[in-house]
Parts: sequence; structure tokens; C-alpha cells
Amino acid sequence: MFLCCILLGENLKAEQPALIKDSDYACALNRIKHEEELKETFSNFLHDEILQDLLSVKNLAGKSDRPEVRQLILKTLDQLNLRIREKMQDCHPVLLKNLTFKENLEQLILSIQSLFPQQTIQVTFLCSGTLLMPAPYDVLIYRLVRELLTNIYKHSGGTHAWIALSLEGTTAKLSVWDDGAQISVPEADGTVSFWHKGLFSMKEQIDSLGGTLTVSSRIPQGVRTEIQFDVKGEDSYQHFIRG
Repeated sequence: MFLCCILLGENLKAEQPALIKDSDYACALNRIKHEEELKETFSNFLHDEILQDLLSVKNLAGKSDRPEVRQLILKTLDQLNLRIREKMQDCHPVLLKNLTFKENLEQLILSIQSLFPQQTIQVTFLCSGTLLMPAPYDVLIYRLVRELLTNIYKHSGGTHAWIALSLEGTTAKLSVWDDGAQISVPEADGTVSFWHKGLFSMKEQIDSLGGTLTVSSRIPQGVRTEIQFDVKGEDSYQHFIRG
């Protein structure tokens, strides 16, 4: 029996089990798929929101001696500058070191509100001012809050949104809910089966961390998203946090 154990151990060192190989292959395939989706998204952004405006500015340049044309060129360039900066922050959020994590999220909430001036949604943010979230989990939380709050502004039609964030021991808990319309008919257990593309991507990351992300309908109206995962130390899951 002792000899068999030795031979089995040497065999495992020499060749990985098929299950592990299949798992590694699936992860690599998902990584390639995700990278291609990012490239496609960025390419569409450059074509639809940048290139068209640059061509317009080029066409207007020949008439720049007219004051109204110069004004239009400057306005277009300002808008380009704003959209490029927003995309940069979207691709790689930069958290200000001179602010606490809560203050960074408060700035994020204000920036999202400024993108929807036509809507009046009161946002209540519940979070300890002393909460410390290590990297890369801080960026993950930042992306989650941005995605969920933006969805509320785009789809809920409500008047109030709530965000609650806490770190209980090593467990991070994020809840986001609103008083707007339900996004779909809930299942018997209250779980909503419909996922927005951005939210589905976030769910994949939370699943990779061994956490949970659930969406449910609120009574009498609105949607609630609950996220929970373990924080296991700085940089321990760096390769899971994708844009």
C-alpha cells in the first residue's frame, strides 16, 4: 500500500488529472472571450463616440473663421474630452489616495447623478467612514456600485435608491435597492431571472471569488441586489478582478 501511494503521487506530479486540465482550459477560454468582448466594446466606443466627432471637427475646421463655427468646435472638443475621461475611469477606476474609501464612493455617486440631470433620484449611502477595503476588492466594489446605480438611473424610474456597504470580519456585504419598477417577473422564490449584460459580468467575477450575487423584487415595488464575498487579503485574487 505504501508503494502504491508513492507511485500514485509520482503519477500525479507527472500528469495532471483530466478534470483539472478541463477546468484550466475553460478558464483560459473564458479569459480569451472576455478580452475579445473588451476589445469590441472599446472599438465601438472609438467608432461611435470619438471618430464621428473628430470627422465633424475636421469638416468644420475649414469654416473656423466664423464665430459660431469656432464655438461649435470648442464645444465638440470639450465633449470629446469629457467622454474620453469617463471611458478612462470606466476602464481603470482611479481611487484618490487623499480620500477615504467611503469618500471615493460618495464622489462616484455624485458623478453618476451628474450624468442624469433630468432625473431626481435621492441616493442614501450607508457605510462606515472608517471602512478599509484592500486592493483589488476596492476597485471591484467601485465597479459594482457604479454598475448598479447606473442601472437604477437608466431603468428603475424610481425616486429613491439605497446603497449599504459593510465589512463584517472578512466578509464584504453590498446591498443596492430602489423604489422603482421591477425589472422582470420574479421566480417563485423571489429571485429575478433577467440579468443586464454588465451585471451578469459582475456576477461571474463574484462567483469566481466564491461569493454570491442575487437580485430580487421588492414589495411593493423596486429591485434589490445583494452581494457577498470573502476578503482574503491584498492582491490574493488579483487575477479575478477584470474590467
